[in-house]
Amino acid sequence: MSDEEVRRALYLAQYNFPFRPQVELADSLHYHIHVEDVSVLPHRKLIAEGGMVVNEAEGYIKYAFDGGVNFIFSHIPVAQKEQQMRSRVSCWLDHIGIDIRSDDKPAYITFQQIPLICSQQEYLFTRQGDGKNAVKCCHMQVKEKYWVYPDEETNYEFAFGPLVIHEGGFGVDLRPANPFIIVEENSSCCGSTKEIKQKPAIFIN
Repeated sequence: MSDEEVRRALYLAQYNFPFRPQVELADSLHYHIHVEDVSVLPHRKLIAEGGMVVNEAEGYIKYAFDGGVNFIFSHIPVAQKEQQMRSRVSCWLDHIGIDIRSDDKPAYITFQQIPLICSQQEYLFTRQGDGKNAVKCCHMQVKEKYWVYPDEETNYEFAFGPLVIHEGGFGVDLRPANPFIIVEENSSCCGSTKEIKQKPAIFIN
């Protein structure tokens, strides 16, 4: 991780983090890091440092640590329309997850405060799940998610409800592409792309 990615990771522990109530309610945090090849990671060192493998599949592995901090490494696509944008680097922090596993009414009220906080901070956000159909991704599912985008580099995942492991593959609910960046396809025969950075409206679907 770069120095800037580490700064973003540590921001969750600061008193002025806008989503402090959600972090205090969360059962765990996770950092999802894209790598070139999961198989060549220093797995023995991760285990020696207290990591425990809690989910593993081709191109994907999740380590849980004491204290409720988890690390996910993958080399499979986990985001929409962003593969070309990351061609300059081989590893990056894809997103930071805040995992609210309780699904009682007080927890849900805190979870549903996320759009209001986003509007106060001028962050962009989108919702996955409608409270009826589960959100499925990476062999796991939860009831609902909010994805929050403070800028073009930062992606927060707020998951609500118990984590359920399912056997239906990696799921169809990838991380929605960061709306601060639009990848425009070139219609030429070469199929090149270019990045366009813009700030859309505060509220997005």
